Amino acid sequence: MDQPPPVPETQTPPSVPPTVPGTSLPARLMNVFATPSDVFAEVIATPKSSGNWLAPALVSSLVGIIAAFVMFSQPAIVQKTREQQEAVFEAKFEKGQMTRQQADQAEAMLAKFMSPTLLTIFGSVGGVIVSFVRVFGWAFVLWLLAKIFLKTDLNFMKTAEITGLAGMIAVLGMIISMLLTINLGKMGATPSLALAVGDFDPKSKTHLLLGAVNVVNFWEMAVLGLGLARLARVSFARGTLLVLGFWVIFVLLAIAVGVGTMAL
Repeated sequence: MDQPPPVPETQTPPSVPPTVPGTSLPARLMNVFATPSDVFAEVIATPKSSGNWLAPALVSSLVGIIAAFVMFSQPAIVQKTREQQEAVFEAKFEKGQMTRQQADQAEAMLAKFMSPTLLTIFGSVGGVIVSFVRVFGWAFVLWLLAKIFLKTDLNFMKTAEITGLAGMIAVLGMIISMLLTINLGKMGATPSLALAVGDFDPKSKTHLLLGAVNVVNFWEMAVLGLGLARLARVSFARGTLLVLGFWVIFVLLAIAVGVGTMAL
């Protein structure tokens, strides 16, 4: 009796990695607030896109320009800013580092350069510069942390896309600070412990430390830590611990050497 021909074994088709659904750039800019993990997964899985870092930098620049215009159109804020700078010259005079005439000349020169118009221009230009430096500065930090502590080489521009999108958290912080400054009529009005200070003094290390304890700062560090974790394929806790540790050290050093306002 003839045997039936053997049935050929069916080969299991190779598994295809799941595709990450693509979203538009505006959607990524908004989704990073609610679902940053999904946004970063899409960024990592798709080809490089300069829009992921350029658009947040431009949005940050625009918000910075608006904030400078709005804040320095407030007479109380302009006056307070001028008084803080004049206090620096008075302190030098009291310590014998300047003569009375030199202090008066410096204050007169300061009055010319601290008009609302010039303050707005300087603030706007500074806001644009900081927006781009922030993207690539944090990209370098994440790249360096991954290389030293995680023994991983990250693609720098892909890392810049992650830090750019994470920077939207800082943009929200700028908007909150602008609204607080307008409503309270004082500098240093941020969503931080500095709100408990009646008169924020940027020369006070205590006030700067209080200003650094900012809910938006911690939110942004957590999102940056998540970005590092996704790029380097490590746990969220490990990535966040590295980013938060760097940020704390940076803030303490900046305050110690007298440039603490850069860390706020």
